[in-house]
Amino acid sequence: MKRAICIVLACAGCSSAPRDFSTDDAGVAPDVAAADPCAGGYPLGPYGTGAGQTVNPGLQWQGYLPSTASSVGANDLFDCDGSKGINALVFDVAAEWCAACQSQASSMNSLTTPDATLGIKVVTLVVQDNSEAPATIKTAQDWKNQYSLTDVTVCADPAFSFAPANVSSVDLPVTVIVDPRTMKIMQVQQGYIAAYPVQPNATAVAIAKKNGGGSL
Repeated sequence: MKRAICIVLACAGCSSAPRDFSTDDAGVAPDVAAADPCAGGYPLGPYGTGAGQTVNPGLQWQGYLPSTASSVGANDLFDCDGSKGINALVFDVAAEWCAACQSQASSMNSLTTPDATLGIKVVTLVVQDNSEAPATIKTAQDWKNQYSLTDVTVCADPAFSFAPANVSSVDLPVTVIVDPRTMKIMQVQQGYIAAYPVQPNATAVAIAKKNGGGSL
């Protein structure tokens, strides 16, 4: 049975329907960014979870980065000048009970080499455990171990940081593509879209190449 997660974190199921949201512009003033991409620190809002909005700088998660228990936040992933080697960000939002999320996780290791070549950083955010309770750091550890995600940052996200606004439910997994130079959300996709052979997300690849990532 297909299941989708309710925004209030009471679950109903997973499916494979993609969804993109609004595309309003956000970020630092163009003249400042042109002179120094890191001027002014973290980009301005509007902050939100839809395409065209900026990832909230206050977001922080507990988990494994990629093998040591630690915390990671939006500020840690902001790479205004490329000095951190992050050319594109992929947030993979999953739940332990979600079959589609499990399928996506099982194919993630096949992307390790192309992701590294392009400078694409993947962060998996687990929102619920198998009993549909809010995820804990142990949930993140179990998910990481189960799928041998040695090169992926896996964190617990019990608050569902990237829950879409103004909707009552969402299909998992949710894939959020972010440009780390501006922390602007470039694409939001719901559901696992299987493609064989497995390839990196096309939007993430385009962003990575724009930001200086190598070619596949």
